[in-house]
Amino acid sequence: MVRQRFVADGCAVTDENIGSLPVVVGYRARVRLLTRIHIFAVAAQVERVDEAGLRAYVDDVVNLGLGRKGQWRGLQSGVIVLPILVTESVDSAAVALTQKAYRLNVNGFAAMAQPAVVDVKAGKVWTFRGTRLWGYAFNSLVKQLYQAYLPEPVTT
Repeated sequence: MVRQRFVADGCAVTDENIGSLPVVVGYRARVRLLTRIHIFAVAAQVERVDEAGLRAYVDDVVNLGLGRKGQWRGLQSGVIVLPILVTESVDSAAVALTQKAYRLNVNGFAAMAQPAVVDVKAGKVWTFRGTRLWGYAFNSLVKQLYQAYLPEPVTT
C-alpha cells in the first residue's frame, strides 16, 4: 500500500536493499521557497522495532539520501528523508522517539529526517505530526507527505 501511495504522489519507486534489509524507496524532487528539495521516503518491513534499531535505520536512510543527492546540498538544495518501518511489535522507547521532531547531527539544513513506525497489529502510525522549530519552513511539507503516505487511521 505504501508503494501505491508513493506512485500516486509522483515518486520514482525502486526496490533496493539497505544492508541486508529489503526496502521500497520513493524519490521525488520539489521546489519550495526557492529551494530544490530532494525527498526520499524509504519503507521496510521488520519483525520488531526498538529505539536502537530505529535510530540505525534513520541513519542508514539519511546516508542513502545524502549519498544520492549530496552534491546538490547547500543553500539552494536540501534533503528530506522519511524513514518508515512497518512492524507488528514496537517498544515504547521507539514510539517515544517518533513523537518529537527528530534531530540529526548534521550542520546547517542540508538534511532533515522524520521517522515513522507503522504498527499493523495496533493499527497505529507513530510519527511526529506537530510543528518543528528547526526546519520550520518545511514543516508543512513533511506533514503533507506523511498525510499522503501514512494517513492517521480512522477511529470509530
